Amino acid sequence: MLVSEDYPWAKLFREYVMYCSVGCINVAIFAVLYWIFSNYLTLTSSPETFGWAVSFAISCLQAYVLHRWLTFESDSNIRTSFTKMMIVYAILWAVSTFTFFIFVEIIELGELMSWAINTTAFGFLTFVGLRFYAFPLSDGRVTRAERLETFRESRRA
Repeated sequence: MLVSEDYPWAKLFREYVMYCSVGCINVAIFAVLYWIFSNYLTLTSSPETFGWAVSFAISCLQAYVLHRWLTFESDSNIRTSFTKMMIVYAILWAVSTFTFFIFVEIIELGELMSWAINTTAFGFLTFVGLRFYAFPLSDGRVTRAERLETFRESRRA
């Protein structure tokens, strides 16, 4: 169930807004990586697709940390949630890389337009996959304030 008494629309909306905010940081870093890989590391005959694929993989690691701590305030097991997130990301990586290839190489739509369409189209699907599979509500929650206090206490020790 998408919403319930324990997880109302307001909570879903707040998490989605945070997801989008964190996503803007992720997308900015992804864009820089993509630009570098597609323009300067032309190791293949399709540097745009190569740049997309490698940038996506690197930004997944950064996204995991930010979404786990900031977006979903998850208390799930790190190994389990990371594995589940990578499953979600791997599926979306494969599909988005394929659609990016079609847009750029076959339809010749243009890199920026293809990039914008792909990022927008797969953003909400990623949120749903992460919220309900990688960081489920049943795993519990640790607020940002609690994480910060735990961090401070570990630094004092």
